[in-house]
Amino acid sequence: MKKINDLIFKYVLNNAVKVFGVLLLAIITLQIIGRTFMPTPPSWTEEMSRFTFVWYSFLACAVTLREKQHLGLDYFYKKFKPGFAHIVDLATQGLILVFGAYCLYYGVTLLGVVAKRKAPITGWSMTWFYLVMPIMGALFVLVALENFEELLSKKQPKEGIAE
Repeated sequence: MKKINDLIFKYVLNNAVKVFGVLLLAIITLQIIGRTFMPTPPSWTEEMSRFTFVWYSFLACAVTLREKQHLGLDYFYKKFKPGFAHIVDLATQGLILVFGAYCLYYGVTLLGVVAKRKAPITGWSMTWFYLVMPIMGALFVLVALENFEELLSKKQPKEGIAE
C-alpha cells in the first residue's frame, strides 16, 4: 500500500497541489489587476479562483493528512500508555477511513445530481467543480489503509491499556 501511495502522492498529487496553488495565485493576481486597471475586469476570474481554491484546498488536505502535518493536540496523547495510544491511533485511522468513504460515496452521488448544471460564467459542467470531493475521499481511504497497515505491522506494546 505504501508504494502505491508513494507513487500517487509524490508524482501526481504533490505536483497537482503546486499547480493549483500557482494557478490560484495567478488568477487572483489577474483579478486584482483587472479590477484596478481595466474598465471591465475579466468576469471569469472570480469563478475560476473559487474553482481553483476548492481543488487546491481539498487536494492539499489529503497531502497534509499523509504527511502528518495537520493540526493536532498531543498533550494528552503523550500522557497515554503505549497500549492505549495504539488503540487511539487505530480508532483515529478508523474515523479517517469512515470519513473518506463517506466523502467518496456521497461525492459520487453528488456528481449525479450536479451533472446537468453548468457554471454561470465559464459554462463548464459543475461535475468538474464537485469531482474533487470523491477524489479527496478516495485519497483519505488510501491514507487510512496505509496507516492501518503500518500500525498493525508494528509490534504491540507489552503494557496494557491505561488504568
